[in-house]
Amino acid sequence: MKKIFAIVLLVLLLHAPSYAAAKDSLLEISDTSASKLQSDSESGIEYGKLSKKDRIISKSSRKIDAIYPGCRYNKLGISYPGNRGPNQLVVYKREYGRRTLTNEFGKEAVVVGDTVVRLTGADSIIPHDGFVISGHGSAAKWISANLKVGTKIRIDEKNNVLHAFTTIGSFRYCAKIKINEVEQILDKTRKQYKNRDEKKVKEYLKKAKKELKRSCSSNSNSALQSAKDSIVSSQIALSYTLPYLENELKGVWVRPVQKSEAEVERTLDEMKELGVNTIFLETFFHGKTIFPSEIMKSYGFESQNRIFRGYDPLSCWVRGAHKRNMKLHIWFQSFYIGNKLPQEDAYNILAVRPMWGNRTKAKSEQSEPVAHISEHRGYFIDPANPEVIDFLTKLILEICAKYDIDGVNLDYVRYPLSAKASSSNYEASNWGYTPYAREEFKKIYGVDPVDIKANTSMWNKWDNYRQERITKYVANIKDALKDRGIVLSAVAFPDYKSSLETKQQNWQRWSAYNYVDALTPLILTADYNLADSMLNEFKRKTSSKTKIYPGLFVSFMEGESEDLLKQIHIIRNQNLDGIVLFDWAHMDKKYTDVLRTCVFAKQCENIEKK
Repeated sequence: MKKIFAIVLLVLLLHAPSYAAAKDSLLEISDTSASKLQSDSESGIEYGKLSKKDRIISKSSRKIDAIYPGCRYNKLGISYPGNRGPNQLVVYKREYGRRTLTNEFGKEAVVVGDTVVRLTGADSIIPHDGFVISGHGSAAKWISANLKVGTKIRIDEKNNVLHAFTTIGSFRYCAKIKINEVEQILDKTRKQYKNRDEKKVKEYLKKAKKELKRSCSSNSNSALQSAKDSIVSSQIALSYTLPYLENELKGVWVRPVQKSEAEVERTLDEMKELGVNTIFLETFFHGKTIFPSEIMKSYGFESQNRIFRGYDPLSCWVRGAHKRNMKLHIWFQSFYIGNKLPQEDAYNILAVRPMWGNRTKAKSEQSEPVAHISEHRGYFIDPANPEVIDFLTKLILEICAKYDIDGVNLDYVRYPLSAKASSSNYEASNWGYTPYAREEFKKIYGVDPVDIKANTSMWNKWDNYRQERITKYVANIKDALKDRGIVLSAVAFPDYKSSLETKQQNWQRWSAYNYVDALTPLILTADYNLADSMLNEFKRKTSSKTKIYPGLFVSFMEGESEDLLKQIHIIRNQNLDGIVLFDWAHMDKKYTDVLRTCVFAKQCENIEKK
């Protein structure tokens, strides 16, 4: 039994099959260390089946909406990310693919054999010897409430029902996993940092092991409490494994909601106390500016978002950040203008300039603005239209002229999320078929893009045309900022192939031609193996001159606080340049507490990497 358990755990934690760097991944476990994980056979717990001697703490069941592979699209007939529809509970088997490809608006549990081995937020790696349980909406809430590391899973495929049982053995299993994680990361940090202080780590690690041993003596309430105490002690030990680094960008994306300079000052104090040194402030979003803009006014748009009328938030943020020796970059939504109906706002960009709207192939002849069904039912403007590029460039230059900002972070530097050309319904969700783009493409190639069939040589030219329009925009902004001492960064999706095909975003080209100083790849998962492989690929495809500041979404996805620490460990292990947290509104106490313990806390220690 001990041997079987060790093999299962080893397969799980090393599972990153297509990446050469997997052997150096976060939770690599050698044969020796795996053998340290004792089975629960002495207390009657069999992890291949639910033993009668184990005590069930809780149990729950939920109807399964789909088991993949099977139908490739959900019953609503719309291609949602990962083919998971609203409020659906979906089970993904390895035959479906390597990853679930779901978005960040959900919750997932990775199961090996019949045991939950990891909870993630989205886009999980599907194990060869297990499956992934994925939920959106009410199904995500069910996963959060009922599934834990160690929970036993039974699937009744005949009736499409999933049964979950959490036992005392589940808590012991979880404690063992977490103790092993701490030992592995501690071993790695010994090789990474000079003058490593291990006192606190060892103190709590010792407590965790002591409580786990105590828990194995019986199935009583005191045994359960000991298992829980072991988990808590291991979590505290983990928070001390990562030291503070002085020259590391510690950033956070912020959507301003403060209504006065006094509120801004209080928020900045909180950020400074946490250890944040760089703010990415959302300045142009949903087609509105947070500051009074003469450029917006000159186009007939609303000069300032009405919720900020009466004061200038950008001025307050810039002044307050610099007073605290913090950097401030504007976070700028380029081609996305929000989900408000244009006809309900006379100053909406598409109400004033309807021809700027992006369109799908299926609705290329429609005169009304076209909303994106799976991107918040939002509206996008056309990257191919030079009037759009000129407007956005002027707006950024206005900000640079009026405010002493340190950087520009371009977001939504892409086309709306498109269905892959191989999908049966790609025409309903393939974007860029605007009057301007169709006319320009026809002048160049003699063909209207509407008439191009998918997966042909002309289709490749159509793809390249759209990708180049995004790249020209980035290059245009870089040229506009020349000699101003302002850092230009851009938000990117790390899956390069998918980014090209479904978003027309060629960030590798931006980096190769030095059109950006930095990239902020979005890590839209709490799966540490996937995050590791994503960043490994991203780094390989990026010029050494381009700084990389990964954007971590653990708090947004309501992941575990230790998942945040593990992703920071990955970033440092790959010698990347910093961290950006998404976002300030979702930095609950459980995340700020773990950051304050050491990794963001200058008073903890200030050491150098080897």
